[in-house]
Amino acid sequence: MSAVSTLEDKTAVVTGASGFIGSHLVDYLVGQGSIVHAVIRKTSDHRWLNKSDQVKIHIADLEQDQPLPILEKADYLFHCAGLTKARTREGYFRGNAHACEVLYKNCMLSRNNFKAIVHLSSLAAAGPGKPGEGVQENLPCKPITYYGESKLKGEEIAVKHGSSLPVVVIRPPVVYGPRESNFFVYLKSLSNGWNLKIGKARKELSLIYVADLVRAMVQAALCFPKNKKIYYVTDGNTYSWEDVADSSMRILNVNARSLVIPESVLGVVANCVEALSWFSSKPSLIDRQRLIDIRQTSWVASPQSFFDSHGFQPEYDLAKGLYETIEWYKANNWL
Repeated sequence: MSAVSTLEDKTAVVTGASGFIGSHLVDYLVGQGSIVHAVIRKTSDHRWLNKSDQVKIHIADLEQDQPLPILEKADYLFHCAGLTKARTREGYFRGNAHACEVLYKNCMLSRNNFKAIVHLSSLAAAGPGKPGEGVQENLPCKPITYYGESKLKGEEIAVKHGSSLPVVVIRPPVVYGPRESNFFVYLKSLSNGWNLKIGKARKELSLIYVADLVRAMVQAALCFPKNKKIYYVTDGNTYSWEDVADSSMRILNVNARSLVIPESVLGVVANCVEALSWFSSKPSLIDRQRLIDIRQTSWVASPQSFFDSHGFQPEYDLAKGLYETIEWYKANNWL
């Protein structure tokens, strides 16, 4: 059974629909003939949100306990909303855990027989692994940041409702692609001739191009698992930051100079930037929590369980994904 025939005329609710991943998911669902109910905040930026007549916009704050009548007739729910940056631990937990409690309580109250609910989590919920070993779903979770702790709590809330709701959890690693702004900062420094490296230790990571993640989320919904409820999804490869830099420089046609920033120096910078961010309306890109992530030597996960159970294969490796990403940045005058 193809994704097209299954999604045609089906109704999907997407939370966080105006965000990086959410907006790509909405585009994909629209392309497959779905009616999409996009749940966004009042303050959300609409620039990436699909303008099709198939998309119905709903303003809601999932951190507030309010009814969501759009859930009553939905075939699928994709929960993409969440916070990747916050000033406090409480802020992360409001956006990534309490919001889940509100959402899934509303799902229960709707008395709707969902075909599937896909809960988008993160590798951060499990924590880093050992170099040379991709973490697997059967290993204990050891998140190391407020973000990771809050994403794990959100998962636990989702799974808690799993006896009554058809919930499946997807944990991606670093996600990159068009419209993403954090990874763009790294590419921008390379295009300006600087290959910034944090410390001298080799750091390895998993990656997934956003189009592959979106396809995987839909596949998880269409082929809802009978038993296992949590999966890692990556492009199947392990990279070092040197791999990412070399591939990016080839596509950008630049020869960037390496600049090694000692972790101790970055720590001072993170402290200063975090302090200054209290005078801004937005959290800082680099802070002490983010530094904890950066210092780890392995953010690698094994997607084999998902590949085997769902017959899924990524369409993008690093070179292809970076090429598409960089071309988009250029076409939209980001680079």
